[in-house]
Amino acid sequence: MPTNQTIIIGSGMAGLHAGALLQAEGVQVTLLEAAAEWGGCAGKFQRGKFRFPVGATLGIGFEDNGIHRRVLNYLGADLSVISLQQAMTVRIGGEDFPYFTNREQFLAMWAEKEPETFPQIAAFFDEAWQIASALRKYMSHYAVLFPRTAYEWQALFNGFNIRSLKLAPYINKTMKTLVDKHGLADTDSFIHFINGTLLDSMQTTYEHVHLLLGATALNVYHEGAYYVEGGLYRLAEELVESIKINGGTVKKPSRVVAVARGNERRWSVKDHRGRHWEADNVVFNTGINNAADLLPSAHRDKLSKKFIRHSVPEKQWGAATMYAAVKEDVIPPDAALFYQVLVDPAQPAEEENHFFVSLSAHKDLKRAPEGFRTITVSSHIRIENWQSQYAYDDKKAKFIAAVKRELETLFPGFNQAAVHFESGGPVAWERFVLRKSGTVGGLPQTRENALWNAVSHREIGSGLWLCGDTVYPGAGTIGAASSGVHVARSISGKKIL
Repeated sequence: MPTNQTIIIGSGMAGLHAGALLQAEGVQVTLLEAAAEWGGCAGKFQRGKFRFPVGATLGIGFEDNGIHRRVLNYLGADLSVISLQQAMTVRIGGEDFPYFTNREQFLAMWAEKEPETFPQIAAFFDEAWQIASALRKYMSHYAVLFPRTAYEWQALFNGFNIRSLKLAPYINKTMKTLVDKHGLADTDSFIHFINGTLLDSMQTTYEHVHLLLGATALNVYHEGAYYVEGGLYRLAEELVESIKINGGTVKKPSRVVAVARGNERRWSVKDHRGRHWEADNVVFNTGINNAADLLPSAHRDKLSKKFIRHSVPEKQWGAATMYAAVKEDVIPPDAALFYQVLVDPAQPAEEENHFFVSLSAHKDLKRAPEGFRTITVSSHIRIENWQSQYAYDDKKAKFIAAVKRELETLFPGFNQAAVHFESGGPVAWERFVLRKSGTVGGLPQTRENALWNAVSHREIGSGLWLCGDTVYPGAGTIGAASSGVHVARSISGKKIL
């Protein structure tokens, strides 16, 4: 019999998907969020008349068979999104490469940019898309590695067809195999393009990313890219509302400080105000770095070697972010809503050299009043280089200066037209989103971390569950949401979706 009391710690995308699905199935959910806002890394904050998405901004998974659309439909909820013909503009050393969602337009762009190597580029993407298409069949059934229950085995077998056999040669390869096969390692613009995409979604580059997941990352924008008015926090709010409508409880701010065995082998959860809850199941949507700290020492001593190996903060990236509000008249009418910028192709794609820029849409009044736009800029940083106060201040200042220079290039007159600036580094992410050491984005999806080598949602013991970007199936809102589906299925005992 399925248990009927579940506490979810954290309102990131994974915890919200798990909580909304469980509550819809009649499992009594209590969701506890430490911050003042819902959504975790996909949350928001307000500064006067301006609203800023914290981190995640570009919407994926809203197409007809995408995970967010399927979950919203399952819950009887809705969220209006705007389909984008161009997911983003990738700017490499000042040259723009439009990332068209339409595959033919996308390939035509490459034919124009790299005519000499275009046949190899087209063959590379054709093969990557075929790999992703075969893997998507598995993903649509939310298969678990490794399966334990009857419906998990069924999900695995339902994803199998004759095309699945084509995945066998790629099982333990990196994307470097595919790049080398098509002779593209020396085509600089192509390498910078795919590396930027992979770094944003898979947290690593083509030399190291697992081939199956790398192919999926290069295919995902062709399945659909979307702008959500206001920001992705609106998806978080829809899921919170679903939990409440179906009889669940949501509380913020309520920072969990300890999880221990309670009465009758149930779990007891305590928050920073001294309040206690008991439940049959506790779901940690906290990142694995934080989860172990909440458990009693006797339980921590029994954690698996895999869990301990993956929970080292230094294995993950941090983020530097800058938020700005600007008068709209400096934004060109044809400006993209999303940019990925590599300032100097000769330098590493991190810190003050590589940014993801998200611009609010014209007349998105949920983010800025008429006549203004808001901008969120983020960059991967190496946390170990930001440890001393001097290093932190120095790197933050260099990051801000580099971002302002690039925004002035993108939008001439920007610095004079800007009416608000603020920025944050790993300390801000740890303070406001409670990501330990300021880690964000999940583990790099390398062969050592991905798929069967990832931490399972059931890794830490009976009645305790993990979800989020640091567990299987991995990084990004789609990966995090999928882990929430796995948790909801395991606790409810039902093949949800």
